This record gives sequence, C-alpha cells and structure tokens, in this order.
Amino acid sequence: MVDVGVADQIVERGLKNTFRFGPGYKKCAEVAVANLHVLNTAAGKPARSVMIIHEESLFGTGTANLLAKELPGYGYDVKEVIKHANPTRDFNNIALRIKQVNPDIVIPANYYNEYALLVRTMQQQKITPKAIYSVLGGAASSYKFVKEFPEAANGIIDCNHWFNPRDKRSMELKKRVEAQGQFFSYEVFMTYTAMTLLADAIERAKSTDRAAIIDALSKSTFSNHIMPYGATQFVNGQNMGAQPLMTQVVKGDIKVIVPRDYREVEPVFPLKA
Repeated sequence: MVDVGVADQIVERGLKNTFRFGPGYKKCAEVAVANLHVLNTAAGKPARSVMIIHEESLFGTGTANLLAKELPGYGYDVKEVIKHANPTRDFNNIALRIKQVNPDIVIPANYYNEYALLVRTMQQQKITPKAIYSVLGGAASSYKFVKEFPEAANGIIDCNHWFNPRDKRSMELKKRVEAQGQFFSYEVFMTYTAMTLLADAIERAKSTDRAAIIDALSKSTFSNHIMPYGATQFVNGQNMGAQPLMTQVVKGDIKVIVPRDYREVEPVFPLKA
C-alpha cells in the first residue's frame, strides 16, 4: 500500500499486489501546468518564461522531465532545467544563475531541506519572480516551513497531496497531530488514509489471506476518507479517483486555491515583488 510515493514506475510494472492511493507525478504535473495556464491567463498572461530547479533522484528528475515536456504546449518558454545533488548545502551559484536568466516563474522540485534552502537563498539575493510555482514541492505546502520561514514561504503555490479542507474530520485529525507536537504533513494524512483504506479491504475480505485482501483492494470503492477524491477505483494498482490540490501560502497559513470546489481563498498571481 503506497501512500506518498509519486514515481509512476511504482504502478507500471504489473505488480498485482501493489496499490497506490494518491496521484503520481504525471498526474500532478499535468494538473499543475493546466492550472498555471488558467491562473496566468486570468491575470493577463504576465508570465511567459520558466526555470525548473530539481533534485537528482527519480522524483525530481521525473517531475522536471514531465514539466519540461508539458509547458511548451501551453506557450511557456522553458529557459533552463537545472539539476542539483541531493543533499545540497549551498544554492548561491544556482540563485545567481536564476538572477541572470530572470525567468517569470521558478519551479522547484526537491525535498524539504533543499527546497527551503533554495527559496531562502533566493530571498536573501532579492530574487523576486512573478511566481514560485511548485509541483510536489518538498517544503512548499509544509506547515513546518511556513512556521520556520514565514517570509520566504509567503505566496508560494504548490500542486501536491492535500486533504479535503471542507471535511471537518481533517481539522480534527490535524488538531490531534499538533497536540503531539507534530506537523500535519503529507506523511501523516496520506499514511493515515491509506491505512483506513487497507483496513476497509481487510474487513471486506473477512480474512487475513493475502490473495483475499489483494482481491478486496482491487475491487475497492472506498470513499469514507478525508482526501479530495471520489470513490477509490484501482486500475493497474493506481487509484483513478486521486487528485492533487493547488495550495498557496497566505498570511502564515496554507490555503487551497484550486479547484474551486475546495477553494478557501482567492489565488494571488502574479506575486507582487
């Protein structure tokens, strides 16, 4: 049972006992680019050029490749795609390159530490693109990042795993997690929900037999969860009802901006320098 893993190879190998509840990076990249175009068009198309900064593993590289392929189809000029080592402890050279290229939009695809350091370095060097627009950003929609670096986080948009803000159970679970001194992160709400999905399958299988549980999962229509998904439907191990949400850091909090059914605040695009 896969909770947060986004590499699509996970569900492309014909493994009958593997099930992913959340969306993969292809789905996230497609949704992110389509929504970027909607936001940019509504604002009068102020953003035309993009620079992608990504970490070197399958996650970052796969996401960057998908974005570089999708963006030109919407009329965006991908100026550069820069790969960095993981870990990286100094982003000054990359920040200098961003300043030289001066793209309208910077898209980071990296894990928490590198994401936070990159954005903070951009802030220190006074690099102010029209948008920092993340796809599966490691810190972009992280309560930890917003708390520790509120100024650097302000205004960042992210397309990522996110709970249904209109479901009161989401806020109840968030309070329980925070009461234990933890942050309500993807690893928490995605794993929590994946386990409820698995429990539902075991109950329907009425057995601890592996084959029976796998069969129950493959036929799952689980919908009693806190994610913005429809009823679960697995095709080749992928939940076809899964979707990412678009969030933005606004006034020290993370709010859903797209789609409208889950919107908590109006999006701010482009960012004011």
